[in-house]
Amino acid sequence: MSRRNERSTQSELSGVAQWLIHHAARRAPESLSSRLEEEWFADLASRSSTLSRLRFAVGCCWATMVIVGDYPRSRVPVASSAAAARGFITLADRNLGYFSLRSGTLFLVAGLHAALFYGLITSLSHTRGLAIPPNLQNQVLNPVLPEKLPPPPPPGMEMKGWVIDVQKLVVDVPPNVDIENDVTQVVEKSPEPYSPPLASEAPTHIVKQVAGGPGAGFPDTADFYPSLSVHLGEEGLSTVRVCVDPTGRLIADPTTVKSSGSARLDEGALKLARAGSGHYRATTEDGHPVNSCYPLGIRFQLKN
Repeated sequence: MSRRNERSTQSELSGVAQWLIHHAARRAPESLSSRLEEEWFADLASRSSTLSRLRFAVGCCWATMVIVGDYPRSRVPVASSAAAARGFITLADRNLGYFSLRSGTLFLVAGLHAALFYGLITSLSHTRGLAIPPNLQNQVLNPVLPEKLPPPPPPGMEMKGWVIDVQKLVVDVPPNVDIENDVTQVVEKSPEPYSPPLASEAPTHIVKQVAGGPGAGFPDTADFYPSLSVHLGEEGLSTVRVCVDPTGRLIADPTTVKSSGSARLDEGALKLARAGSGHYRATTEDGHPVNSCYPLGIRFQLKN
């Protein structure tokens, strides 16, 4: 089945090649039409492969176009089947005018070569101009003096018994110091606001308020004692102000109310106050926990 299809395809291509040659010969001048068709068909029969026949037919079409374009300017046309197969035709006694196709092609090629040569010369001259510096200056360099080496030891002297002493690095390790855990609550009594006497003699309700403070699970002060302060023996009482909600959690960042005299101890007190969030005892009013702010004294003290 495949061979049959291949044979049909080759026969169709051969038919196309014959049609192209016949069509090309008909477009040629009348004095050359029959002669060209006869020669081209003879040359087509000598070709074995289908592809070469088709290529030869296309070359004949192109040759016909050239013959039609140049025929009015030629007297005795001479056509060759071999030249037509390559797409070329030789015309005898051609009119070599100024505007012939060959002359125009020659001028175009010469102009392209001239343009390329001009561009090459221009680029080389520009490159050469950039390579040469504008100003050349001579500078006198000072001679480099040889490095003076120490004189060698005398011949009888031998370097033996050298001892290099390296001091031992002594690191002061702070001794283990017992730290007292002392977190006290400082309750500042605020002045009672002035209230004018009521006109009626009805008894007034007095709110019973209990201030909050450190609750269960509050962190240990020794865990936040600065190590450098322990090494230097710094002690003091730092008072911070904390604001907690009814659940004992901080609702604002603690602030220092009264300094202990040491910035390290004050910072340790603030860290302790932040770490105690959730472990504060809320202030109560009539037994109900409320939001409140109160001072908290944190003492850093070393055990004797």
